[in-house]
Amino acid sequence: MTQATEAPAPGRLRVAVELPADVFRRLRVWAALRGQPVAHTAGDVVCQAVPTDKQLAELVQQNGEPDDDQH
Repeated sequence: MTQATEAPAPGRLRVAVELPADVFRRLRVWAALRGQPVAHTAGDVVCQAVPTDKQLAELVQQNGEPDDDQH
């Protein structure tokens, strides 16, 4: 894992999340099996799971504009 004092790579942002302990344990094992840092494996999962801009636009069209109050 990268140290907290290192800046993310250009074009990337760092986020913090809270995970249930069992999910973090499984993520750590999965990262080890892949030979990657936990942060890279977690980033890969998020990148695959979050819809693209085009998909988000389609969802907004289907469902209407999201309410700013519903975070």
